[in-house]
Amino acid sequence: MTVTSPIRHTAFRELAPSVHWAQLHQRTPQFKWARRIYDFQFLYVIQGELRATLMGTTIPVPAGHLLFLPAGIFHSIEVLSAPHAHLLGIHFDFFSDLRLKQNDIVVDESNLHPDCFCAMPYVDGTALFPEHYAVMLPPSIVSLMEATIHEMTEQRQGYEMVCKGLMLQMLTLLIRHQAETNRTLHPKYEESLLHLAHELQTSYRKKWTNGEMAAFINVHEDYMSKLFKDMLGMSPNKYLQSVRHQQAKRLLRETDDKIERIAMEIGYDDFHYFSRVFKKWEGMSAQQYRKFSQII
Repeated sequence: MTVTSPIRHTAFRELAPSVHWAQLHQRTPQFKWARRIYDFQFLYVIQGELRATLMGTTIPVPAGHLLFLPAGIFHSIEVLSAPHAHLLGIHFDFFSDLRLKQNDIVVDESNLHPDCFCAMPYVDGTALFPEHYAVMLPPSIVSLMEATIHEMTEQRQGYEMVCKGLMLQMLTLLIRHQAETNRTLHPKYEESLLHLAHELQTSYRKKWTNGEMAAFINVHEDYMSKLFKDMLGMSPNKYLQSVRHQQAKRLLRETDDKIERIAMEIGYDDFHYFSRVFKKWEGMSAQQYRKFSQII
């Protein structure tokens, strides 16, 4: 029996999300999902790579990308990276309309509850997020996911309200980010821009200049910056900062290296500059983030 989530025509101000489950976790290539869920899930890849299949469409989900899994849509997830993929996961709804216990959010196809799928919001006739939605995230949204997981883990008094507020911020920033990255781009530059973005992701330690980045697209430096921002929602230099920031957070979580060494490892010769940039992106110092990551 094929049943998907109901549609609810609404306005942004009517969104009232609730969080059902939120964790930082690792999955090895031996672990595979093949399921439907009654609510929705954001799955962010901190490190590694996934391959998702939704309704017959395969979607690659590399590090730094968020995957949206809709209610009622059959999906499978494979981990492509060894020894594991490092993930942030949040199960939630948009209207606090989950009718089942939180440990029943995965559909048991032999005991289906067709009326229990959470509603997908449609604003101005369009789904808030498309079914095949995977997007690179700016660090500000990743930080909100981490804060939500922290609140769900600690469950201190009032954590449900805090999670609701964090989710509203997250949804707002995602909607804005989606609008910025949906701008029309001349197709002749798309492949070159993706190539440049890949180079920035893999060679983030390099001292990149605007001229070197412009050479990938064979256009003037100023036009390269405009094209890059139109496609990816931020300038190439800010994008490089974003990649370095995610690598810094990974090293702070997974190693005991001194922060000065981590700054050098990701491409910053000036430790004090790295410290200022990290706090600007994350809203806390690198030392504070290391302590915070040990909690979640």
